[in-house]
Amino acid sequence: MIEKLLQKHLMAKYGDFIPVRLAGGYTNETFLLDGIQPPVVAKVINAVNDEIENEINCLKLTQEIGITPKIYDVMKIEDIQIIIMEYRKGINGQTIMDSEDLNIKKELYKSLGQTLAKSIHSKKFQYVSSGIKECNFNELNYNLDFVPDVLINNSKTLLNNIQDRQEEWVLTHGDYGVHNILYTDTHTLTVLDWEWSEWANPLTDIGWVCWFTKLHYPQYAEPLNQLFINEYNKYSSVAVTPELLKVYCVYKVWNVLHRVKNGSHEIQEEWVRRLKWTLEEDIFDFNIKTVGKN
Repeated sequence: MIEKLLQKHLMAKYGDFIPVRLAGGYTNETFLLDGIQPPVVAKVINAVNDEIENEINCLKLTQEIGITPKIYDVMKIEDIQIIIMEYRKGINGQTIMDSEDLNIKKELYKSLGQTLAKSIHSKKFQYVSSGIKECNFNELNYNLDFVPDVLINNSKTLLNNIQDRQEEWVLTHGDYGVHNILYTDTHTLTVLDWEWSEWANPLTDIGWVCWFTKLHYPQYAEPLNQLFINEYNKYSSVAVTPELLKVYCVYKVWNVLHRVKNGSHEIQEEWVRRLKWTLEEDIFDFNIKTVGKN
């Protein structure tokens, strides 16, 4: 068991603790090391996972922003990798979305927009990757045999009309949204799980929030996505249009399709369905107001 492995290898350094598995925003095998002060968590991952190296580099780059947990230690033991991080309190955003309180949902989406614009996207690409992946928008590989030709061709038609430019790139989370944040009653966010982070156009994150909301919470999508976009635009001069958001959502779905190419047939079919939905659905069925940067 992972719990016993953690105790075996970490007690000599950290003292006695009881590993408590965390949920509610924490993914993979993440444990609170109960008994250690100040509280820390251990995130356990397959050591050959390239995406976790990407996350570590991103967390190191964002330590001073204040929205990510501090990294205390990274170690490889046997066939796993362990990241020891600061423990952050808060309510997972999806728990809020499953509640009945619409007002707190609205406050959450305002915080999502403000945090994304002011904290994450404020880091501009300086043509140095710092160990973080770079967007492959202009070199996207469409060679997946489980994706129907009609969806491949429709995707190419849409994406080939856009020239993605490095000078517009910023640090992007890659899977930003209510499912990867902890929210406090002071309206502050902790942003978790940066495995998919990359230097990319900010519209990839903006579009993905709207996409996720429309897919999973369609009854709230129009007002909440409107609030999110309007709040983002208060702190950013990025040109946000429904057409461009759709383009970058299609790009994001193709990246996920490549991640599931060795997965089960059921998972592949589900993401093919989502690609079709993204191409056909009017996801951004609200008015996007350009407020302008403060």
